[in-house]
Amino acid sequence: MLAARPRVVNAPAIRVAVRAVVIAVVAVLAATEIHVASATAAPSFNGIVLDARLITVNTATASVTVRIDPTPGGSFGQPPLDLLTKDVVLYTSTVSGSLAHSYRAGDFMDPFETTVPLDGDTSTYPFHHLKVEISALARTAGGVRSGKTVPLRLGISNSLAGYRVSTKSAVREGALVDAVLHVDPSWAAVLFAVFIMVVMWGLALGALAVAVSLVARRRRFEAGFTGFLAVLLFAFPTVRNSLPGIPPVGVLLDYAAFFWAEALVALALIVLIAGWTLRALAGTTERRN
Repeated sequence: MLAARPRVVNAPAIRVAVRAVVIAVVAVLAATEIHVASATAAPSFNGIVLDARLITVNTATASVTVRIDPTPGGSFGQPPLDLLTKDVVLYTSTVSGSLAHSYRAGDFMDPFETTVPLDGDTSTYPFHHLKVEISALARTAGGVRSGKTVPLRLGISNSLAGYRVSTKSAVREGALVDAVLHVDPSWAAVLFAVFIMVVMWGLALGALAVAVSLVARRRRFEAGFTGFLAVLLFAFPTVRNSLPGIPPVGVLLDYAAFFWAEALVALALIVLIAGWTLRALAGTTERRN
């Protein structure tokens, strides 16, 4: 029998392959490190970065509460605590004009809340469309009279429940930043308001139908139903005012459902009480019995 030939291993080829793999891994790691370093070394914004967050919408006062969190960047900030290196005066729009916030060098830029005007026609609630405008301007010590312009970057976020906030761009940059936001009720809020309108109509028509049936058929008077109508009469305003973001009385929802529901329930209650009073006279079923 022929002996098996020993397998010859090409050692130089293996060493070359191992070296190639090591070189490839080192090249990948170096490229990753260079990429991370370049991203880290990217210059930060040289100015004041404003993070504006919408908190509440008040259609009764036509205003929106906005929380603004300023952060110094570039030559205006001292890392790692982001302390100011220069005196800065920050102006923001409010319902009464503009409001100045003064910050001293070496201090933190504390966040604050401001109330900005809310524009739009609320009479078509819950199908209304609103608009809010946020403006800001920053100057160094001296303010608008003698201070120098400070670049601003405005970023906008939304914390509103029941509203959809849209804008063409979520970031504004420049010496004077001005952002216009479209504030619309969410689809869930619209559907809920429409559902409440249908419920008001259904309860009101049902209450009137039952009251007319009781009087027309001379059925026995039930005090519990009268109490139900009285509670329903005063419950509708509470339900109406609890709807998300609803303006004062006089909007589309009132003319489409609320006023009619109140009138029909009140009419049903009056019909029931009048029918009971007339049946208490001579000739009614109760007197004959």
